[in-house]
Amino acid sequence: MSCDCGIIGLGVMGSNLALNIAEKGFRVAVFNRTYAKTVEFLGTTPLAGRSLFGFEHYQDFVAALTKPRKVLILVQAGAATDATIKSLREHLEPNDIIVDTGNAHFKDQGRRAAELEAGGLRFLGMGISGGEEGARKGPAFFPGGTLSVWEEVRPIVEAAAAKADDGRPCVTMNGKGGAGSCVKMFHNAGEYAILQIWAEVFDVMRHGGMSNNDIAAELQAWKDKGFLTSYMLDITIEVAKAKLHSGNPLSDVVRDKIGSKGTGLWSAQEALEVGVPAPSLNAAVIARQMSMFKDERTQNASCGIRVLPPVSWSFIGADKEAFLCKLYHATKLAIIASYAQMFQCLRELDKVYGFGIHLPSTIATFRAGCILKGFLLTPMTKAFEANPNLSNLLCAFPEALRDGLQAYRDMLSEVTAKTSVSLPVLSASLVYINTMFSSVLMSAQVVSLQRDVFGRHGFERLDEPGSHSHQWPELQ
Repeated sequence: MSCDCGIIGLGVMGSNLALNIAEKGFRVAVFNRTYAKTVEFLGTTPLAGRSLFGFEHYQDFVAALTKPRKVLILVQAGAATDATIKSLREHLEPNDIIVDTGNAHFKDQGRRAAELEAGGLRFLGMGISGGEEGARKGPAFFPGGTLSVWEEVRPIVEAAAAKADDGRPCVTMNGKGGAGSCVKMFHNAGEYAILQIWAEVFDVMRHGGMSNNDIAAELQAWKDKGFLTSYMLDITIEVAKAKLHSGNPLSDVVRDKIGSKGTGLWSAQEALEVGVPAPSLNAAVIARQMSMFKDERTQNASCGIRVLPPVSWSFIGADKEAFLCKLYHATKLAIIASYAQMFQCLRELDKVYGFGIHLPSTIATFRAGCILKGFLLTPMTKAFEANPNLSNLLCAFPEALRDGLQAYRDMLSEVTAKTSVSLPVLSASLVYINTMFSSVLMSAQVVSLQRDVFGRHGFERLDEPGSHSHQWPELQ
């Protein structure tokens, strides 16, 4: 037999992607570390023996592939990926291609590419977004590496990818080296931030007196306006609707500890390393970290120190619609600000590492199939197509800023003054907007002088060129 590609790893993502590719007319060889999983998978589909073929041993799996062989790895990122590559390469020949689809750090993908290419093999790092449903019906793909390698696998990947409204497949070659994995990292960082924004909106609504049913209805009304239509809003509505058998909200009994797989943290670290301000992305990571300190939070809450305001707060009543309008504007701007930070990070990392990312093409791949998909991706794509040198994505949304910024400030002020609700990303996003639209930062002027006082670091002036230092009195 002769298979067009192979897939290693038949977990949720691997099995669904194998079905997706096989249904597009390709013959797919599949392999899993435990052969029982392969047998189980093939027993669930009529495609077995027709376009899906399973193998127990690496040598048989590799022998079934058309040369140059194309193998997609869908196992756990990190050590499991390296172990799989080590076992697989023993059976491959020069010019064969390994595609790693895991949530890998882009620097790790660069290392893998160098090691494999030194031995005559070829490598592509390619992130996937869309989860189980995306893998089955069409996800977004984020490849990066050597262009010639991409051209070899392109027909298969484009066929399996989600299609945007204009028919374009949600995949583009992002650039050299670890470009694809870098894009996937910051895709995930944006996902962290926007999921947290919707969670904070839910939190405000509940504390303001709305039931879960009320919240689901209000969010549906927001969706119907069109601007915020997105997959992440859809899943938040489903969370609000979810009930126990008793009829009580499921959200009330879920343990408040948020897991993560590392990509958000890596993105925050890389942003800090290259000096790009990304407070919303960072705050989303920190929010997850604080959630993990459940025991400490419980102990702190029982130590007798009251942090709750003395009077309970509710916006239910005559001011309900006015408050919800403010919250809607805040949500719009916080989401745009989070995307702005994500794209600024990609721009700077592209400069530092020479990936060759074409930002409009990359943004366009988010429009369907992936977690970030939503209405906003289309005007964002068009904004960078119209002006590749746009200083910041926020500048492409003047009406949203003009109509909503004061409402955003008013909402945050009221909630902060009258409740103990924590709004890390909504707060950080407003800080980002206020700061990045300030031509002069007085606090930065003061800190520059403080550094000169204690360390004689010098400072620059607005009215004169060069480095300056003031004659300060001795204070120690």
